[in-house]
Amino acid sequence: MQSLTKKIAITIITGIIIIVFGAWGMGDLFSDGNKNIIAQIKDKKVFTKEYIESARNYVNRKNKTELTDIDHSLILNDLLAEKIYEKFAEDLGIIINDDALAYYIKSLENFKDSNGKFSRVEYEKFLLLNNINVKKLEERLKKELIKNLVVKVFTNGVSSTDYHIKKIENEFLKQVNAEFYQIGNYEKISDEKIEKYFNQNKQKFSLGELREGEVAKLDNKTLGFEKENDQFYKLLNDIENDVVNNLNYIDLKKKYNIKTSLLEKINKNGINKNRLLSEQKQFKEILFSLTENFKTEIIEIENVKYLVHLKNIIKDYEVKLETGIKKEIQDILNYQKNKMLAKNITESNDDDIFKISAKKYDLKIENVFFENILDNNKIFSQKNVEKIFSAEENKVLSINEKNKIYILKIKKISKNKNKIDNLDKILKNQTKQEFKTLILRDLDAYLIKKYPINLNERVLNQVKNSF
Repeated sequence: MQSLTKKIAITIITGIIIIVFGAWGMGDLFSDGNKNIIAQIKDKKVFTKEYIESARNYVNRKNKTELTDIDHSLILNDLLAEKIYEKFAEDLGIIINDDALAYYIKSLENFKDSNGKFSRVEYEKFLLLNNINVKKLEERLKKELIKNLVVKVFTNGVSSTDYHIKKIENEFLKQVNAEFYQIGNYEKISDEKIEKYFNQNKQKFSLGELREGEVAKLDNKTLGFEKENDQFYKLLNDIENDVVNNLNYIDLKKKYNIKTSLLEKINKNGINKNRLLSEQKQFKEILFSLTENFKTEIIEIENVKYLVHLKNIIKDYEVKLETGIKKEIQDILNYQKNKMLAKNITESNDDDIFKISAKKYDLKIENVFFENILDNNKIFSQKNVEKIFSAEENKVLSINEKNKIYILKIKKISKNKNKIDNLDKILKNQTKQEFKTLILRDLDAYLIKKYPINLNERVLNQVKNSF
């Protein structure tokens, strides 16, 4: 059984879990006739056209300007999962006819009116808002229904057991009383050590490529109008047309008498050369989407349009050992030292090491009580609370929280004796959900083994590079 937070938040798996390329087979798909095939699972194929369409939908859905390797892995993973489920459904004899698909569509909440009935108007509205035609949507929903039916075939009839209900009840009602202190040893690091660390880890402090530009707010006031009127919208439309037609930026400013302000040098994350989050960070994505050939664009932020121009690209910004970096290195080296101290404390065989260390370093001991595994007391993250709840009484733990190190000792583990409404029902449902999750994980492993994937890396890389 897994941690309670996972039990509470878990949802039924409806896609194959594949870790990047680790679980995938490699086949010979490099013949001339397979230039448009990215992957093949028996007689099911993933074509480049499918991949490109899925990638474009992913870009629009995630509002991204570029795709990382992780993004491409997720896109391919979804396509492969679809093909595997289609093949498995065929082997199981699952057939989706028009009546079954129509019934499924009418059951979806997206297409129901305020009275909970299927609405053709809501259906048409969904098509328009998502810029998709009926055929594409029904293909997508058919694939979704196939997945759901396969999942139900393997999870129907799952029931709870008294043993597992009792086990989950113990976790659900578990409470923890603990005491802790923060290791706060902070000493002055010599300039020699700081310089040595900087020279050995210079790449760590690199800001990467920096870009600077100009920006102008295109509202009625900056364009010389008292209020938004037809003339204002016409002028705004003229400016947008000139930008689309790639009118020279200097000529554009002169033609419309646009006053711009400077966009400071920032990297992809919106960090400026002083290593601070820029107040102009909202323009980072547009700056890094512009190119040498298309340096000017109009964007909208919170219903306000801005003219953004790429002025300069600094590919190799030289990082120097300045005050800000010295402070960072000072913090890093002290953190490493405190981390080592925490390790020595938690690995000690002395039963009194918790209090001995607190006294030795003059650290204040505080108490904390966790009512349940979801109670973080605004001190520790959920992940660290799970770590605390998995420990036994008198266990001494090292907790890393937002670059701060805490030493925590479990004083007492108890059980919540307060009455909780519908507890039996909650525990039964949770136990069933846990069993379903375990079954579906085994199903994932089974399907990956049953339907080996032949991947055409050459074609995949060509398509990835096109983005």
